[in-house]
Formats: sequence, structure tokens, C-alpha cells
Amino acid sequence: MDGTDTFIDREREHRNHVAAAASGVTPPVLHLIQPGYCSVVPFIQGETMHPETIAGHPERLRLIVDAVRTYHDGALFDNEIRVFDMIRDYRGMAGEVDAPRPYQIEWMLWVGQRIEQAMQRDEPAPVACHNNLLSENFILTPEGRMWVIDWEHGGMNDPFFDLGDFCVEHPLTADEERFVLTAYCGGMDEHRYARMMLHKLVVDLWWSMWAMVQSKVSKLEFEFYRYGTDRIARFSKNAAHPDFESWLKRV
Repeated sequence: MDGTDTFIDREREHRNHVAAAASGVTPPVLHLIQPGYCSVVPFIQGETMHPETIAGHPERLRLIVDAVRTYHDGALFDNEIRVFDMIRDYRGMAGEVDAPRPYQIEWMLWVGQRIEQAMQRDEPAPVACHNNLLSENFILTPEGRMWVIDWEHGGMNDPFFDLGDFCVEHPLTADEERFVLTAYCGGMDEHRYARMMLHKLVVDLWWSMWAMVQSKVSKLEFEFYRYGTDRIARFSKNAAHPDFESWLKRV
């Protein structure tokens, strides 16, 4: 492995960007610069979102959910993201590069196995997912349009992974998380709500394993280990939620 780009397929990112643009949620590709699959897109005049400019703003939450549902319904990617398989791959990579292995990792993997087994019941059909819904990947224009950018982790996946990913990356209240699910589904669905909440843990398991590998192979000046341990702490907090066992039964 040779650095961060080991995990990114730029050609696939380009194809996913084009497919997402066709659904209307991201700017079109005007030109492709080779080598490297560097996309040239129109300049977006707008405000890059941050966690604190999304949480507590129901109108922005609704715009984001509408955008997510739009590409879920309207885009089609030619690659599949199987998150639990990726987590196992990262575990293998971590051994190959002698990556740090915080003591919580084995327990987290065990919890992940329980979630994976539960989620095999009533699996929704995969849809085109972004899979990395950080606030900085949303841009709000003065006209009130919410763009979604950065498709390097895109792939066909469980739609509720995207929703869980969005929720875990933002300091939403419990009511706001229910708002997200209700806005997406058109009404409250406790069954799908449990799936979304479990995916909050899956997201942090995925990225904490990724971060441990990155801490050994990346050439970027970034504290990957600290990033990973912060996610481990959040995973532990969410796994201790009093409703966790009921989510496993309800999903």
C-alpha cells in the first residue's frame, strides 16, 4: 500500500459523479483532465455547510434529506459498497502494515458482527449512496438549493447507511434524527429507524479501522490515530445506548 489514494478509485469516482449529476444533485462535469480523472465543474456560489450550520436548522435538514432521496431514487452506480466486507478487508490490511490496534477493536468487531447478522433480515434494495455525508460535502446556494459534492466513496449500498452516516457526522438531537427518518420515509417507521441508528455504529467502525491503517500508510500530515480513537469513543457511546438491543431486534 502506498498512501491515502490506495483506497480511492478516481475513475470510479468520475463515473459516480456523472451519474449523480444526471439526477440533479451535483454539478455536471464540464471537462475531464487526464491523467488522474480530475473533473472540471461549474463554480458553485454558495455556503459550505458545517455541523453547526446544519444541526438546529430544520429547513436545511429537509433540503439535505430531499437531496439524498433524489440521488437514491434517480442515480445508478456501477459499483457496490459492501461495508462489512470492507471492514474485514481493513482488518486484514491493519495486520499487514502493523497498524495500531486499540484494545476496543476486537469488541467493536464483535458488536459489528451482531449488527451485520441482524441487518440480514429484511434488507432494503441497494441504491446509489454517497457514503461520506460530512457537512463539508453540502453547499447551500443563495437561492436555497442544496448541492452534494465529492463522490469518491460512492457506490450502491443500503440507503439507511447514508442516513446513519449523515446523522452520526452531525450533532443532531434525537428529535432531529427522527425528523431525518420521517422526512426520508414520508412518515415514522420504527423498523427503518432502528436500521439507521445501527448504521451510525457501522460508520464509526468502518472509519476507525480505516484510520488505523491510514496512520501507518498515509503521507498526509493528519492525526489519523486521533481521528480513529475519537470514532472509537463515539462508537462505544452509541453501543451503550439504552435502545441498542431493541434496535437489533427491530431492524
